[in-house]
Amino acid sequence: MLDYILQPDKYPDLYGNIYHKVRINYYPPRGDNKEGWDNIDIFGWLGYPMQIKVDFLCRDSILAAPLALDLVLFLDLAQRTPELSHLGIQEWLSFFFKSPQSAPGLYPEHDLFIQSMKLKNTLRHIMGEDLITHLGLEYYD
Repeated sequence: MLDYILQPDKYPDLYGNIYHKVRINYYPPRGDNKEGWDNIDIFGWLGYPMQIKVDFLCRDSILAAPLALDLVLFLDLAQRTPELSHLGIQEWLSFFFKSPQSAPGLYPEHDLFIQSMKLKNTLRHIMGEDLITHLGLEYYD
């Protein structure tokens, strides 16, 4: 996923030699509690090596339950919507997935803001509302 986000082929000096490691530890006495460490090695200002570190403490079920419920509701909506029901991959739901899928030959979108806009615009389309464009021109009608 980082290759799609950072585009090391396009920016080899910045991201051509990145290393990414995620580690999640399960400690049975904590039950559903997990702790995840995420390290991303990058090059920063003046070419100095830097590292982004994230230490995340969470409960999987508390994080996943609302997302799973929303996903089930949206999939049901897609099945009942004629213009979406015949499609296979529902790209507008990529916001809910760590590794979004796309139709063969298309670029899987990993940008959360674009994924969110696809989700919102698909819902607006289903409701017959105008799509959000962010051109700013719709304010001057």
